[in-house]
Amino acid sequence: MNSAPVGAGTKRRRSVLLLVAAGALTAALVVTGWFVVSRDRPGGPEGQVTEVPNIFPVPQHARPGTGSPVPLNGHVYIVAPSGTDQASIAAVQDLVAGAGGTAEAVTTLTSPREGASAVFLGSAATVSSALQALRLDSDPEIQYALGRAEGYALATGKAVGIPTAVLAGSDGDGVFHAVQTLRQLVRGGSVVPVRVADWPLMETRGVIEGFYGTPWSHQARLDVIEFAGRQKMNTYIYSPKDDPLLRDKWRDLYSDQELQELQELIDAAADNHIRFSYALSPGIDICYSRSSDLDDAVAKLDSLYSLGVRSFVIPLDDIATKVQCAEDLREFGSGQANLAKAQASFLNDVNDRFISAREGVLPLETVPTFYNGSASNPYKRELGQALNPGIVVQWTGEDVVSHRITQDSAETAGLTYGSPGSPRSLVIWDNYPVNDFSQDHLFMAPVIGRDAKLHESVRGIVTNPMIEPYLSLPAVFNYADLSWNGPGYDPDKSMSAALSLLAGPDPEVQEAVRAFVDLNQDWQDDALTPSAPQLRRDIDQFWEDYDAGRSPSGGLKARADLLQRLPELLPRMAEPGFSTDATHWMTAAAQYGRGVEEALVMLEAAKRGDVQAATMARRNVQGALTAATAKTQPTLELGVVTPVLGDSELKAFLDRALQQVPGS
Repeated sequence: MNSAPVGAGTKRRRSVLLLVAAGALTAALVVTGWFVVSRDRPGGPEGQVTEVPNIFPVPQHARPGTGSPVPLNGHVYIVAPSGTDQASIAAVQDLVAGAGGTAEAVTTLTSPREGASAVFLGSAATVSSALQALRLDSDPEIQYALGRAEGYALATGKAVGIPTAVLAGSDGDGVFHAVQTLRQLVRGGSVVPVRVADWPLMETRGVIEGFYGTPWSHQARLDVIEFAGRQKMNTYIYSPKDDPLLRDKWRDLYSDQELQELQELIDAAADNHIRFSYALSPGIDICYSRSSDLDDAVAKLDSLYSLGVRSFVIPLDDIATKVQCAEDLREFGSGQANLAKAQASFLNDVNDRFISAREGVLPLETVPTFYNGSASNPYKRELGQALNPGIVVQWTGEDVVSHRITQDSAETAGLTYGSPGSPRSLVIWDNYPVNDFSQDHLFMAPVIGRDAKLHESVRGIVTNPMIEPYLSLPAVFNYADLSWNGPGYDPDKSMSAALSLLAGPDPEVQEAVRAFVDLNQDWQDDALTPSAPQLRRDIDQFWEDYDAGRSPSGGLKARADLLQRLPELLPRMAEPGFSTDATHWMTAAAQYGRGVEEALVMLEAAKRGDVQAATMARRNVQGALTAATAKTQPTLELGVVTPVLGDSELKAFLDRALQQVPGS
């Protein structure tokens, strides 16, 4: 792990990067047609704009505002009453600087200078005068949003005689979320006229670092936390399976250096309004009835509490399905039901001795040993009856890796893990896009197959990402969108916005990113995520033309050229970590691109009877195929593996082309 602390300079560089990327997203959405009317569509009276930029996550209500845009490229008062969230103030200052303006932070504003504009920022109570000036104090949508946890309102108009944007939150989180929406509403240095009333539909929205394999670096964790905060998530669960102090050596306390790194993560999470949740996994060798094991668990959790952690998980997944020590066998007996009884006893004791005894701690969460499926069994039945009803269960859906998660399934699971008349509160641990079970693959298709109304049946959802943190960001973006507003989530639009954000404004780079992601769509033979759909379209068109004796359309040749340029283009992305994570896959893709290009030369030469040229091209195809299928991707426990792209669509094309021109 990188133990170097992240200083203010590093934080500012990341802020500038994300500010540039947000500008790129704006430009890209306009170019690609995503600059559209929002879900709320008023008639557009005189003086009112008729379009609202797309906002992600999709808000509950967004409509055009009246009046003129609010300039941020001049003198801008940031009116933030005492007690306003400092991270939100700093973010608005960065936004003003990025627009070319000068920010002046004040706590009140009565006599602004001529030509200035203002951004009022704070809780509904502290910016009430600005809300009244914009006639928002009686708006039912605005008032409803400001009455919901993490809700916010954002509107433009005039207050104290100058153009004004008001960002009001129901709480500090809501204020911060309003700023993330503001980032997406700046056009030409000004905030577009708009009125937004918004709140999340799910209480828990986030990322769980819960995979096997190489844990993320310290810097990657910081970057993912910041990215998640920008997308209005609120949870990061620290649970890497290969961190020994979480599992194999769970009783051991952290060293001072390790505590320093954890403190940096906890502080970064707080700055980005992310709840840092610590997951201790004692199930490998715990004796549930042994008082010393309970003491060790409480001591470990207490060491994290002293750093500021207020959210805790006790995962008991991927362990033996029976008690493991003689004391437990005597105390509880054998069998699945008695395992549940032993675990419930331990979890209830942790809840009593630690969770309930510490100020400000959120409800304890656990991952059962039988953590998937909605049907009952002796284990689940006993756990539901014996476990404290306030303890939350994390559940993966009907399968360990669930292709579909329905509202009916979640409701049934809540009853199964609960007790009669008292359904269990569930958080979905969603095993997508995790690739620890297939470390030669990347899973980069949009998040699909989750019911839009899951928020009515579960407490929340957290994504278990890939070993590659930056390649997981598109899915993180999708999950943020899905968990904030499931009914408004559109997988393709959300993925397009995510890729535009990460790619930056360069059209060539955007095209390259989309071509790379196209190669990594396939997910366990799911019919809704077909393998490399754009590549397959070009390959099918080529063979259709070739078999009919027509000149090829050129689509496959253009794609081959683009694939060969991936090592040049992806490092130019706004998010540099993406190309670093993709190194071995994009190198293999470039070799495949070279192979496809040579295959086209070979087929054309063979068609015109040029044996020498066909033979040379055939040799080049074989060389490219060998290079593309080389083992280059290191793993923690599986050695070096071959990066798989397009579910072998590229290899299949080259093999077929070679069959068309047999070697001598």
